Amino acid sequence: MKKTIGMMAGVLLGFSSMAQTITIEGDLAGDLKGHNKMYLYSRTYHDSADINNGHYTFKIPFKEPMFLMLLPQYVQAERQMYVPYGVLFDRPVTYTVKSDISKGMSESVVKGSEATELLLAYGKEKSAAWGKIVEALKSEFGAPWMDEKDPKYADFEKRRAALQVQYLLPLLQQLVKQHPNSYASVYSLNDSREMATVAQQEQLYAGLSKEMKATGQAKEFHQFSEGLRNSAIGKQVKDFSLPDPAGKPVKFSDLKGRYVLIDFWASWCGPCRKSFPHMREVYQQYKDKNLVFYSISIDKSKPDWLKAVSQENNPWLQSLDDKNIAGSGFAITGVPTTYLIGPDGKIMMKEVGFDENGNGEIEKKLADLFGGTVKAAAPAAAAKPAEQKITPAAMLQ
Repeated sequence: MKKTIGMMAGVLLGFSSMAQTITIEGDLAGDLKGHNKMYLYSRTYHDSADINNGHYTFKIPFKEPMFLMLLPQYVQAERQMYVPYGVLFDRPVTYTVKSDISKGMSESVVKGSEATELLLAYGKEKSAAWGKIVEALKSEFGAPWMDEKDPKYADFEKRRAALQVQYLLPLLQQLVKQHPNSYASVYSLNDSREMATVAQQEQLYAGLSKEMKATGQAKEFHQFSEGLRNSAIGKQVKDFSLPDPAGKPVKFSDLKGRYVLIDFWASWCGPCRKSFPHMREVYQQYKDKNLVFYSISIDKSKPDWLKAVSQENNPWLQSLDDKNIAGSGFAITGVPTTYLIGPDGKIMMKEVGFDENGNGEIEKKLADLFGGTVKAAAPAAAAKPAEQKITPAAMLQ
């Protein structure tokens, strides 16, 4: 009897293990010229599969929904223009991906789960909407983009934002309204971060089912909405505590009475790390003043964070954001982003990036506060780093 029970338990365990696996069955038509590999990746996941007679297979342990990119080796080898092609894998089922190398991955047909198909259909609707936005900008400004130095740049950005609200926001609102219990809706919430008001974001979250509201990504999105209110200039920073590299808690309230420069960064963010040499120069200039430098990493991988901290060896406070303070407290949409906090704990300034060439507004403010001078970087330094956005994929990891 015990043996029978043991055998049954083994069968059930094996079935459970099988059920928690994502299987991708892919077909890629066309002449691959011997470049017979398909790559599957995200910021923290990398895998590859051989393509045999146009067919490839991936098997991935399922722990939570994942957004992964598919890249044929052919595209790299033939130096074709690569447009990232991502697929949402929200359930431990079998997905089929049918593609033609001559048409590009964007024309792939993916089947597997309702959420996957919904997200791909929503993506095509967004592409069509962006086409309208581009045409409108070309008509009004003569081009679909504009340099920041152009005198019309502010008007251009204002109009672009208005067009996004006109053409893109209704698509997202419709998706959530029609599919409140789909992970496709949860995953797409991030689209609203830069084009919806706080009230509109809260309405989107409220429109989700109870089950979807309980997902980690929906919770982070809701916290981001709170962060928009919490991070306004003049707002008092709510106390928080995050671990330093040794695991010791760093309490923000312990820094009160001093100016605090908070730098949000990540180990994988090139512009963040490129800014550190000049940031170290600024630190040396003001380290004896009433100023604290504090870097907070949004890394999802603690080992990656610790490795980067060791490599950079920055001589100031370091913490890992394991409580999503970046979202709930400061509404971070991209890194690097820097905040200057006053001795009273209120937010004084926000700046995307820490300019490696010494042209940043926060650095100018520090010079005003402490009677110093703006310490320009060496002539060989590269141009001002651009903001590196947090993509939905990064948020999922």
